[in-house]
Amino acid sequence: MKEIISYGRFQCSELTPHKNRGMEITYIEKGMMEWMVEGKVETIESGSIYFTLPWQVHGSVNAKEPDNTIWHVLFHLKEDYPTARSHFRFADSFGFTAEEMKILSSTFTASGAHCFPATPAMRGLMSTLIAELQSTHALRDAHTITLLRAILVELKRIIEGEVVDTGRYTYSEQKVQALISSLPTRYEQQWTLAEMASQCGIQRTQLGKIFQKLTGSTPLEYLARIRIERAKTLLRETDIKIIDIAFECGYSTSQYFANIFKHATGTTPSQYRKNFSGLSAAESREWKDIQFRSEEEERQRVQAFSERKP
Repeated sequence: MKEIISYGRFQCSELTPHKNRGMEITYIEKGMMEWMVEGKVETIESGSIYFTLPWQVHGSVNAKEPDNTIWHVLFHLKEDYPTARSHFRFADSFGFTAEEMKILSSTFTASGAHCFPATPAMRGLMSTLIAELQSTHALRDAHTITLLRAILVELKRIIEGEVVDTGRYTYSEQKVQALISSLPTRYEQQWTLAEMASQCGIQRTQLGKIFQKLTGSTPLEYLARIRIERAKTLLRETDIKIIDIAFECGYSTSQYFANIFKHATGTTPSQYRKNFSGLSAAESREWKDIQFRSEEEERQRVQAFSERKP
C-alpha cells in the first residue's frame, strides 16, 4: 500500500543520523540501545515502543549497536513536514477526523520523550501489523489501515499515561522484574546465576526462562549490557582511568573489560572515549540541515536488515 514506506522485523545493526519522509514507530523486542532524537539521548530497552516524526533527525550514539530485534513501520503522513510543527495531518486513507488528528498529533509533537514501555496491546498490534503487511490476501490494505489507526491511538494513550500494563507479570515474573529493576544500581556485584535465582526465590532454570521472556537475554547477558552501558557513560562523561572504570563496573581486570567492551560495541574503551559521537552545539546545528533519506534507500536498508535472521 502506498502509505507504507518500509516495515519488518529485523536486527538493526546501524542507525546513522537521518530523517525519514514519514512517521516511524518501532517496538524493541530484544536489546538495549542508545538512540537520540535531535541530540537528546534515550536508553532504549526491551519491551519499549519508540517513535519519531518526519522533521526529527535521529540516530544512534554508537557505531555498532548490541544484539537486538525490532518491529518497525515507517509510513507517510499527509505531507513530508520538513520542519517542526505543533500539529500535522495523517493520510486521508487513515480516516481520522480533523479533531482526531489534532488530538493525536499534538500529543506526539508535545512529548518530551520518544521511548515508552509498550503495553500488551501495543506489542500485539505491532507484531500483527508486520504479519499483515507480509501477507497477500485481498483485504490486506484495509486491515493494515485498521491496525495503524489502533497503534496510533494506543501510542497516544501510552504517552499520556492513560493505559497501564496491568496483570503483565506472574508472581515469579514480578520477583525477576524487581531484580532487573535493581541491577542498574547493583551491577558491580559479582553475581552468579545461583545468587540471582535465590534473590528471586526460584530455580536457576526458571530464572533463565523468565529473563529471556522479559529481556530477550540470559541473566548474565543482561547484566553484561548494564555494565557496558554504565562503562560508556563513565567513558563519555568523566576522565576516570579505564582500569578504575573496569573495577567499578564489576570486571576483575582491565584487559577482560576491554575484550568484553569491544565485543559489545565494536571498539575499545579508549577508542570509544576518543571517538564518541555525542553532539556538540555546532554538530546539533549541522544536523538540522540533514535531508530526508530517500524512500528507495530506506527500503533497501530495511531489506538488507530483514535478510539477516534476528
